[in-house]
Amino acid sequence: MRRRITRLLGFVSLVLSAPAAWGVDIVEPFTDGSVAVLRNGRSIFIECTPPSGPSAESFLKKRLGEGADWRVYAGKGRVVLPYANLNPESQREALLTIFKYDYVNEKGWVHQVRFVGEGTGKETLWTLCEWLTGNGFNHEKVQQANGLHTPNLVRGQQVVFPVELLRDIMKKRTPDRLPKPPPLQESAPQESAPLQDSPPKAMAEESPEPVEDTLVELGALDDAETKLLTYKSDKDGPYALYHLQPGDKSIYTPVVVRFTDYRENVDILAACEAILKRSGINDVTSMETGQPIKIPQDMLSARFMPENTPERREYEETITEAEQARNEQVRARDLEGVVVILDPGHGGDDPGAMVERGAYRIYEDEINYDICCRAKAILERETRAKVYMTVRDRSQSYTPAATSRFTHDKDEELTSTPAYPNENPKYSVNLRWYMANAIYRNERQRGVSERQIIFTSFHCDKLFNEQLRGAMFYIPGAQYRKDSYTASPESFYKRYEEVREGRSFESNASERRRDEAWSRNFAETLYGEFGKKRIRRHQESAPIRNVIRQSGERYYVPAVLRYNKVPTKILVEVANMTNSTDCERMSDAEWRQTVAEAYVNALKVHFGS
Repeated sequence: MRRRITRLLGFVSLVLSAPAAWGVDIVEPFTDGSVAVLRNGRSIFIECTPPSGPSAESFLKKRLGEGADWRVYAGKGRVVLPYANLNPESQREALLTIFKYDYVNEKGWVHQVRFVGEGTGKETLWTLCEWLTGNGFNHEKVQQANGLHTPNLVRGQQVVFPVELLRDIMKKRTPDRLPKPPPLQESAPQESAPLQDSPPKAMAEESPEPVEDTLVELGALDDAETKLLTYKSDKDGPYALYHLQPGDKSIYTPVVVRFTDYRENVDILAACEAILKRSGINDVTSMETGQPIKIPQDMLSARFMPENTPERREYEETITEAEQARNEQVRARDLEGVVVILDPGHGGDDPGAMVERGAYRIYEDEINYDICCRAKAILERETRAKVYMTVRDRSQSYTPAATSRFTHDKDEELTSTPAYPNENPKYSVNLRWYMANAIYRNERQRGVSERQIIFTSFHCDKLFNEQLRGAMFYIPGAQYRKDSYTASPESFYKRYEEVREGRSFESNASERRRDEAWSRNFAETLYGEFGKKRIRRHQESAPIRNVIRQSGERYYVPAVLRYNKVPTKILVEVANMTNSTDCERMSDAEWRQTVAEAYVNALKVHFGS
């Protein structure tokens, strides 16, 4: 039975669950034909085949948690649902199905260790605490409660996770699962095709404390990765040739995430399929180190294009302009005369992404707002900068929140004239750039230099791949912006003073190139200051991007940057909400304070303060 199930794990499963090292699986079937899989003792997912047609929605929603989009999986055949995307009931069901000798009584969850492999292939108290209690840092309490002298687990060992530590969903008792000993010898877990990323480095270390970022120069990263590509052509056209490196067992992250500007899972999947077809790879399980991978040239990010292409020349010209602008940057002692526009993403009826695990509950809009409030407080306390906030929380005002459990209070409003209660995300996004343009226009009329005005929008990622960590920085790609734009409907926008003062956005090619260059300079400075504070930055691909690419030759620059007249403007995705360690960080008020401090330090460095 297990061999038959394993053979079902094909290409769609491979790419939908993201890249991985070769893994060892424990596979257990559900009654509906789905299977629960434990990979290397560290990753859990459910593999299933959604029905076709309208019934796919109800089938998938029974498994998926809040915020997970069922459309991503519909019509894909055999798919993989990562543990983080499951609702609490399905997470519990998957754990009880995989760990078939576990049970829950008045003392807590009694766990029987099933899998102990070599190296990172083993169950750990950290991972089990993540699943059962929602907080990996509870591993010390569990170790103490069980009188364990070491956190290392052995096959057949019984560990009790105290009831007071358990997530609410995990506290429900299992009277139908009475304590019973496991068989003397279970069949060995199977080796199978790569389905999921390797565990985060933090969980692979002997110490469970996650490893934070180290200082890495951006230029060194680009140079090293560019050397991995050679440029060729065949009957289907030009392509970049990449050979799988040691540790590359798929192309999701090592190739597509790394060398293209695709970000959303559905677009990455389509790129994976196209690249595998172009490379003549029919059996993904046969890929080995050195496997040649053909990446169609038109899929590459501009910085990875051949040197003689217009895209590469445009990219390098922007880099050159950024270097020149850096030498011309004005200085501002104590940020005197500097205008900072802080834009906390989402708010009101739009909370953005949401995650709840054990001791913490975080909403994206609350994290964005808290970081901005902290940055505002530091700037007003330590510098002479003038600070604008595009959002105000009516009940909280601008007081930072020292909490790890947020509530979605919906009382954030835009500080437009009149205030807008954030009821419609589209209207809200457009009003933000209208507000930024009004501030820019008014400050310029007061004599403030265009170089001394900075706009920053704070957000949190929720990437499909839960193994990706760290901050990403978006700047406005010159070639992806329009000459002019006017938001509609006029009947809505004309009620706002900021819109009436400047109904349309207009720019020329020279201004758009200037904007990208100046924004890149500040993004690189912020990247460096995050590194100095050991705030994790995205490492699997370019941490600074000027565009988000979508399938069908579509390109996307966030609207708050796309129609924004402020020359220096960036959007920061501070962390990935699908990654457990990043979530742990975001729930920590000290970490949010550190992000705010790094941002202010970047302003000081940028203006030579």
